[in-house]
Amino acid sequence: MSIDNNKKKIFMITFLISYKCTNECKHCALLGSPNQDEITIKLEDVKSYLEDLTSNYIVEEVGFFGGEPLLNFNLLVSLIEEVKRFDITKIGLPTNGYWGKSDLIAKKYALKLKEAGLYRIGFSVDAFHQEFISLDVVRRAIKAAHEVGIEWIALMPKYLGSENEKNLFNEQTKSMIDVLSKEFEFCEVIKSEVIVTGRATQELSKYYSMNAIPSDKCLILKTPVFSIDPNGWVSHQSCHGICIGNAKKKSVSEIISEYNYRKHPIIGKLVAKGGPKNLLEIAIEKGYKPQNGYVDKCHLCFCARNFLRPFYPNILEPSNLYF
Repeated sequence: MSIDNNKKKIFMITFLISYKCTNECKHCALLGSPNQDEITIKLEDVKSYLEDLTSNYIVEEVGFFGGEPLLNFNLLVSLIEEVKRFDITKIGLPTNGYWGKSDLIAKKYALKLKEAGLYRIGFSVDAFHQEFISLDVVRRAIKAAHEVGIEWIALMPKYLGSENEKNLFNEQTKSMIDVLSKEFEFCEVIKSEVIVTGRATQELSKYYSMNAIPSDKCLILKTPVFSIDPNGWVSHQSCHGICIGNAKKKSVSEIISEYNYRKHPIIGKLVAKGGPKNLLEIAIEKGYKPQNGYVDKCHLCFCARNFLRPFYPNILEPSNLYF
């Protein structure tokens, strides 16, 4: 593939295959659940999106996620193969590893992913995921991914607050990661904190000390990384539930080229002085009763957006990311 150096770069495009998941984890920002909407992304849509994007941009990496991406396994394999057709080699996904039910099954899944062209795979291992899935199941999936030659394998634990904060969740997670990182030395460990949005606002906010109204900006929204869901909603990958357009109504390239974070009716408020506090003020004007405090700016932002959603149709979407 010849590279046009005049094209702008998109660091990552992620396709959300489905919101369905094997689990209903307490921390899930996307409200993944066995009870989520049945809709899945279509292969022909992804093909169309990629043809459009690669004609106008240099796409450095493509990711797939959910929900649990492997719940739609045959579709996932076809999607990875389609991405490879565009000479994009960095293809990755996170998984909870539920498919490591036996050595035979794990090897079958991992081999098909490798043959399709998967380059990166991250395993979500922490107290939240292991409430639903045995560590031995995940262990078999990790082993299989390594044996078939998937190049980049990571453990991706989530911590409640910083890793060093003492609570039951973190103690369990540390124990698991210590065991697995010794057993699988080839795994990179990518640690991150729970973002208090989605289900975490109801299930986990009680474990935090509430702070005064946060007012720091969300500058991460300036980075060109985007996500497309099964309904065509295009959002910034770092903050789901705030749409910048719908790919079923306008081409993805147009949506991205026209995206101006400063002028977006929601994102513009988040990157301005005051950050999510600006959304809170709008919500209060419309009848929202604020809490005495919030965990952080993400918690404040989600609570305000959750209230404001009826006032911003086609922007605070999709509805299944809110309560």
